[in-house]
Amino acid sequence: MRTMSSLLVATGLVAGGLVGAGVLGIAVAPAWGLHAKSCVSANLKVSLGIVQGTAGTIYHPIVFTNVGSSACTIFGVPVIQPVSGTGHRDVGPLARNLSMGEMPAMHMLAEGQSVSVAFGVSETGNYTRSVCVPRAADGVVVSVDSFLHSRYVHLPIDVCTKRTSISTKLITAGTTGY
Repeated sequence: MRTMSSLLVATGLVAGGLVGAGVLGIAVAPAWGLHAKSCVSANLKVSLGIVQGTAGTIYHPIVFTNVGSSACTIFGVPVIQPVSGTGHRDVGPLARNLSMGEMPAMHMLAEGQSVSVAFGVSETGNYTRSVCVPRAADGVVVSVDSFLHSRYVHLPIDVCTKRTSISTKLITAGTTGY
């Protein structure tokens, strides 16, 4: 009986601490939560989501889907390089990271679950030709830290070669990139 009441008191203290932390706006992950290994390149399918546009910039969501047989975790900002030709030659600079200084969220992907990033492509006509020097790319090569290594995605776009005209952000839940 004494063991049972000790267990109830301990459970109450833990629950009280979690509730108190929640009231203070602190995210607390329970120690008994699920743990999963990091996603690996072989278990991630990369595809394009539904294109969205704003004044001067078109957003192409790049979607990462866990096609493995168990849950895995992923986080960070993808490195995105526009490329051309069968040898995937670089076209212009890498995508600019718009999430500098922001803390990445860890995403646990169950089998078949997806996360995405908003890949922004500014219209090359926004810049003078001499500042931009536009060139066509037939796709992008995407990498995410140790999770995904240089995956080609077919995506015909025009980019500037003398200045950055593309952007990327932190990976987020869902398939829209936001």
